[in-house]
Amino acid sequence: MASTIILVSDPHLSRARPFFQFNWEIFLQAMQANPPDWVLMGGDAALNAASHPDDLVYAREQLDRLPCPWTMVPGNHDVGNNPLPPGTIDKRGETAISQVLLDRYRSIIGPDFWTRDIDGWRVIGLNSLLCGSGLPAEMEQTTFLEAAISGARARPVTLCFHKPVFRDTIDETDIFQSVWYPTARDLIRPYLDRGRVRLVLSGHAHEGRDETVGLTRHVWMPSVAYVTDMLGEWRPHLRGRRRVGWLRLRLGQGPGEETELVREEPEELLTTDLSNWVRSGSLRLYDAFTGHRPFPGLSTV
Repeated sequence: MASTIILVSDPHLSRARPFFQFNWEIFLQAMQANPPDWVLMGGDAALNAASHPDDLVYAREQLDRLPCPWTMVPGNHDVGNNPLPPGTIDKRGETAISQVLLDRYRSIIGPDFWTRDIDGWRVIGLNSLLCGSGLPAEMEQTTFLEAAISGARARPVTLCFHKPVFRDTIDETDIFQSVWYPTARDLIRPYLDRGRVRLVLSGHAHEGRDETVGLTRHVWMPSVAYVTDMLGEWRPHLRGRRRVGWLRLRLGQGPGEETELVREEPEELLTTDLSNWVRSGSLRLYDAFTGHRPFPGLSTV
């Protein structure tokens, strides 16, 4: 029987600013009641680790409460965002990935790119924030990916990373900070074009999608913490499902056996919509309440 894999993403956990802890507790209760074989975290475990390192320490403590093995890929709130291509204006103002942030992530969480073989598949986790960084790890990851896919031999391959590959189409040339930059896709595009990758898993967008492009199925994990523009009144181009929750995955084990993907959206979860925060000032309000300034009466850790 295929293993049960739970896909969860973007919990945005923080000891000092526990905005989304309630939903994480509901998630933990569900996992403890019916433990899966593996939990795969799609990134942004921390609320804002770049300016508040204890958020990542706390996220690790929370992941260790799971009743099963877990593995994680880093998100922009864990290690910093991709540097923008030259000549591009930064409209978000996020901290970019650095060697310091990467080393901190590795010391607290573990490897930022990795492989795991399960149910006849090879699952490869990547650090999508390294792309365009110029850090030594960027080239190391390129070499690692080539070896990991070559070593998979006949196994079907799943890639997992934080940012989705594209917003609207895989050939788009516009630059969106919410997805891989067009030049960054060169890392994975050859494997997608050859059909070597059967399944791509990503988080970050706080919406759920399930689309097949060519021979590859692209699955966007929902956030367990919050959504933006749930009613589609502000960003109608976000055509995915905007609800908090997680996914249950069982990989097909042979020819003709379908991969099973089920949404889990328990009624107990609180649906928090941060549209007003984002719309009224991009990351300004987010930074104000998740960065260096603590709430009155709370000490900074």
